[in-house]
Amino acid sequence: MTDGALVSNNTRRRGRGSLSLVLLGLTLFFGIALSKEAAEYVKEGFDLAAGYVIPSSFPFMLISDAYVAYGNPENIKLLSNLASKLLGIPKNALAIFISGNIGGFPIGAKAVSECYAEGGLSREEAERLLPLCNNPSCAFVAGGVGLGIYGDIYVGIFLLLSVYLATLTCAILTVRKRTEYDNTEYIHRQKYNFVESVKRSGWSCINVFSFISTFSVIMGLIKKRVKYEPLLHMIFAIGEVTNAVRSFSFLYEKAPLFSLALSAFSLGFGGISVGLQSSVFASSCGLKMRKYYEIKLLEGLVSATVFCILYTIKSGCGAI
Repeated sequence: MTDGALVSNNTRRRGRGSLSLVLLGLTLFFGIALSKEAAEYVKEGFDLAAGYVIPSSFPFMLISDAYVAYGNPENIKLLSNLASKLLGIPKNALAIFISGNIGGFPIGAKAVSECYAEGGLSREEAERLLPLCNNPSCAFVAGGVGLGIYGDIYVGIFLLLSVYLATLTCAILTVRKRTEYDNTEYIHRQKYNFVESVKRSGWSCINVFSFISTFSVIMGLIKKRVKYEPLLHMIFAIGEVTNAVRSFSFLYEKAPLFSLALSAFSLGFGGISVGLQSSVFASSCGLKMRKYYEIKLLEGLVSATVFCILYTIKSGCGAI
């Protein structure tokens, strides 16, 4: 080994040693000085997950497994032709696209990753479909956000419509080759087992609890220390969708359109938390996440824009 290589290795070791000391110091500081505060935020995250997310998502996780196993939307010619020609959705992934948009994240990301790993999708198709199939469940948006957080079912319906229209718009905008997909040789059909479905859904709920609680701590600590509201709103919007929407709901009385537009963006984008949950499945089969965040950011912006248009059109009718 050359002298230069030895110096380089020694430098790396010293750097890792310094990083280890810094992390140890932060751990001790967090454990001693912020433990009580963090515990309160963890409890808030658990309450948020148990009160809004899990009740609206868990049934759809079970239904989604059955649908992906037994659903045959590719046999509906009008639907499959529209999806393949207009949206660029392969016929063999149509059930995944539908279940991912109805059942909520990370159901779509999981199904897309499995379909790619088993050879049903090309890498380009899978990385494009990963964000398009990964949206909040209709029950969570309409019931959990609209009725539960904002106290108005119409708010939830308009937010859901905004997210769906944004997804369709982004699907159209990201089609590379406008060719008709006739690949019906491979249709993603997971073997359905009710007991296994319940177990998988249970583990997914544990992951949801973990990520929401983790980001609840992060967001809580940031909120207490960052006083500049525009920056705070931006951080919440890109962090974790449930915490973000609840935070934006406090602005509803003073600035309803601003509050709802931010919520529409967060629901369309999904947040870093959902991205990390999706990356667990994507990385297991070698899919990259760069395109995921690009498309989800576009989806969030389009969702907020669509909601503003719908709000402008319908607010005079008393629907929102």
